[in-house]
Amino acid sequence: MIRFLLLIKIALFASAQTELKAQEQITITARELSQWATLDKGKTSIDGDVLIFEETAGADGFFLVSPEAYTGNYVISYKVKAMSESSVLITLFSASQPANPGDLNLPATDSSPEEFWAWRSNMQHYNLTFNNSSHGLSPFFYKNLSPLSRGFYDRLPANIATVGKWHTVEIGKKASRLWFKIDGQEYFNVQDCDPLKAGHLIFRISGTTGEKVILAKAAIKDLTITLDN
Repeated sequence: MIRFLLLIKIALFASAQTELKAQEQITITARELSQWATLDKGKTSIDGDVLIFEETAGADGFFLVSPEAYTGNYVISYKVKAMSESSVLITLFSASQPANPGDLNLPATDSSPEEFWAWRSNMQHYNLTFNNSSHGLSPFFYKNLSPLSRGFYDRLPANIATVGKWHTVEIGKKASRLWFKIDGQEYFNVQDCDPLKAGHLIFRISGTTGEKVILAKAAIKDLTITLDN
């Protein structure tokens, strides 16, 4: 009987170890985030555990691109704050070249706005855009397959973020289910029967152009990516 109980304990321990290995949480510090590739015109700075990223003159958005691609199921969690009235907050995930899931070729740093747009439009990715009242729009979520093809497109009736306030964001991808939460409230929950298999994480901010140019500025902290495969 004692031996039987011991075998059960060993089996349970082994099962727990397997589960721990299957689920991995990656914490990305502000210092590490500042080392991500950047695109278009902008700059980053670090204030304690916070990364501040902002457009500079002549920018048409500013990108931070993860060096790693993430595969399968994961949950992305972070805190973000818009620091200028124009800051549109955009998160692209599972971003990769259509022919090679997980691979992402970046455009030249001196590319024109049209070339940046062509690069972004031609890659496969999920796009979550929120706090975009300065563009006269409300939050939306879509799957990009090509410049002419989207797997789905959902939009909210009103904006959900406030300039100058920290918001907690959660983005989840598990099997065919995708979801987006802000401050604990779920706003998007979408089923994708043919989910993107792998790709990079990209943060982008964008301000306003035209007669009244207002550059985007935002802060981000406490970024974690939990892999569960």
